[in-house]
Order: sequence, then structure tokens, then C-alpha cells
Amino acid sequence: MSRFKLGVLGNPVAHSRSPEIHQQFAAATGISLSYEKVLVSDGTFTSVANDFLDSGFGFNITLPCKRDAWQFVDEASECANQAEAVNTISRTADGKLRGDNTDGPGLVNDLLQNLGWPINDSKILVIGAGGAVRGVLASLLAEAPGVLHVTNRTHVKAQELEKNFAGVTAVAIDRLQESYDLVINGTSAGLSHQDLEISGSVITGNTRCYDMIYGSGTTRFNRWCQKQAECDVADGLGMLVEQAVLAFMIWFGGQVNTAPDTRSVINMIRNNLD
Repeated sequence: MSRFKLGVLGNPVAHSRSPEIHQQFAAATGISLSYEKVLVSDGTFTSVANDFLDSGFGFNITLPCKRDAWQFVDEASECANQAEAVNTISRTADGKLRGDNTDGPGLVNDLLQNLGWPINDSKILVIGAGGAVRGVLASLLAEAPGVLHVTNRTHVKAQELEKNFAGVTAVAIDRLQESYDLVINGTSAGLSHQDLEISGSVITGNTRCYDMIYGSGTTRFNRWCQKQAECDVADGLGMLVEQAVLAFMIWFGGQVNTAPDTRSVINMIRNNLD
């Protein structure tokens, strides 16, 4: 049986859970693979990626290299082009390098399938305007939310997203007064209320709050949300696993009949968090 070489490229990567996630998928499907963490120094993505592909089957990309990966590939999916970011690279039948972005679909699958939180017709606030947010907006919009507002400390960056994504409205942080059905934090640091100066009025007991980062306990953002009201919260671990299974199926969908179960992997990773 062939052993497929995979990996994740980025900086930092030491904390990455991707190797254990993909080994769980491999065990469930009978695929033999290795999965490496590859540190990419500033300005070296192309050379590191080419070196890896000398013997590698494909790889994932994490921060801060997703835009570099988008520029590196021969062709990209619509989702990747909208995000201007790639998190999964594979080879096509004719040997071209193809880039995909599974972050947005991974988030949507976690919200809808694992959490049972509706998106359609919901009033949604997304906090942040960086690459993490840009990577999920198209997938959220595809589910036809009633309202999709984006807010960011630097308002002009939110306005750029409004220009690039039809259906997105940029709202200045100091103008946030309405409550929302779903609030998604897409900032990398899990910034607190004091950091972002967000009005607590955006949260009610009916609001669901989602932090795209995750950790061993409740994230700072989710703790702040629960101080505003007794609301449901979730972190981004489910998104991580859901985007990973989509990447796995890009690589091996022709060899396995059914995608691996994700809930058992989410639970396994959750139980092993420090």
C-alpha cells in the first residue's frame, strides 16, 4: 500500500493538531499516510512548498501563508479565489497544483451539523476583517443570512470587505447597538470586550456566540459573551476538524466511499487539549 506524505506549512506550526486529526481520518478509512509540521520562515513559502512537493502528495497551509499559497498554485477553487487564500493544495489529474479553501465550508458545517445553529435568515455579526474572516464570508453568505454585518477596530478594513462581498455591511464598532442571533469572533487573539470596545447590547440570552479560535477552556471572547447574557457559546475546534475532513476528501475522495466521522475526532481532540 502506498504511503502518502502530507503536511501543514506555516508559522507557527508546533501547536498544530492537524497531524493527529488526519491520522484519525486515515485510521478510519484505511489510508496510509504521514503528516508533518513544516515551519516556513518569512519569505520562503515558495521554496519550502516546492521542496515538500518533491516527495509530498499534498499539504495544508496555515497562517500566515494562505495568501502566499493562493498565489503559488496553478488554479484555485471559487471559494479560494473569493478569499484570496488557500489552505489545501492537491494535484490534479494532469499534474497541476490546485488550491482550495475549506475554512468557510468547515465553519458552516460545524454551525449547522454539529451545533444545530441556523444561518439562513439569521442576523449575524462577524468581528474582524483579516484573512480568517475573509475566508469564511462567502460560505456564510451562501446560506442566505438575513443580515451579515462585519465590524473591525480599523473600520476601513471592514469597508473593504463590504466592497468585495455583496451582502456584507460594515458597521463601525462604536455604532453597534442592535442585538444579533449569531456573533462570530474572527480575530486571531480572541480579544476581550475592553480590547474591542464592543457594546454588550449585541448579546442577549437568545444570541449564539462562536469564537473561531479554541483552547483547553472557554475562550476570552466567549467568557465575555456569557457575562453579557446567559447565551450559548462554542469555540473553533469543530471548524478545525470540519475543514480538515474536507481537505482529506479532496486528497482521498476517489479512494474512500464515505467521509470519516468528525464528531468522534472533535471529542478526542477536546479531551486531549492541555
